[in-house]
Amino acid sequence: MNKKRISVQIEGRSYALITTDDDKYVHDVAAEVVKCIRSTAQSSKQLDTRDCAVLAALNFCDDRNKALNRNKGVVDKADKIIQQTNELNKLCKEYKEKLTEAINENTRLTRKCKDLEKQLTVLRFENEQLKKKNPQSNTDKKESNKPLKVLNNAKTEEELKNEKLLGYVPMRQYSLFDDDKNE
Repeated sequence: MNKKRISVQIEGRSYALITTDDDKYVHDVAAEVVKCIRSTAQSSKQLDTRDCAVLAALNFCDDRNKALNRNKGVVDKADKIIQQTNELNKLCKEYKEKLTEAINENTRLTRKCKDLEKQLTVLRFENEQLKKKNPQSNTDKKESNKPLKVLNNAKTEEELKNEKLLGYVPMRQYSLFDDDKNE
């Protein structure tokens, strides 16, 4: 920016100021200085213009220092807020990663559950097919009232294979009413 010379009047004296600011701003500042000097002069009629100017300068410096301290406090608070925001963003990122992992695990488990449900459906169908092939294992209503008897131990290879696939453990079944002699 180009520097320029601006002339202002303060208490009857002309001052040439060299600045990069625009004319209106410089004249507004000069008017504020004049206002402050006159305000100081009205509060104490024993002071000359020079003393009033010095007191006005002290007031301006005091106001400026207080404003700088407030600004420093605001900047410090802003820095703390920025630091807390960064920490919260970091935590948020960690929680997002954990949530993503949980969602992925949930998706994996859901797929596994669906696969197991499909396998269960297939096994149930195969079980029904086996029951149709081996009617001896099905108990009809007449036999349901009779005590349990020892099942025929002669099973085909295919039945044993199917039982292994279904997770069966071959066991002998006894009736509660059978003698212990059948062991």
